[in-house]
Amino acid sequence: MKKITFKLGFAIGLIVSVKALYSIASINALKWVLYPMIPVIELFTNYTFEWIDTVGFSASEGIIIEKSCAGGNFFCICFALLCFKLLKFQGIAKTILHFIFLGISSYFIMILANTARIISAIKLSDWEWTHAFIDPKTAHLALGSILYIFTLFIINHFISLKYERAQTT
Repeated sequence: MKKITFKLGFAIGLIVSVKALYSIASINALKWVLYPMIPVIELFTNYTFEWIDTVGFSASEGIIIEKSCAGGNFFCICFALLCFKLLKFQGIAKTILHFIFLGISSYFIMILANTARIISAIKLSDWEWTHAFIDPKTAHLALGSILYIFTLFIINHFISLKYERAQTT
């Protein structure tokens, strides 16, 4: 019981710290988070983005990829899910390596989910007929929420399958 309490407390403390750092980070500090998505977004949308300090990545068509597009909140949620499902305390060195691995995994999952969200939102806004049914900002938020939840469900499904197989063998 003591290990579980320590595990939860440590993971929650780390996640709250990451969230606090993300909240106060400037757009310039988040450029390294946004940059890996840009080439893929450009490939799928045929828009060209350039970096503008204090704004983010901007396309001449009026599309801006800025701090709220970085996916920091999704990273925290994804990292929390992975920590609560997969983290095992096996000595200090192994535990630290496990945290690092889960953090890196969460980062790459966030990049994939965020890239899909931004590309989908751009494609959705390009279709004129969707504007008659839903406001583009509302569609962007709804689409992002659905993609993020779907991604978390998929991750949870594969983690649960892993545990199911481990318990039956």
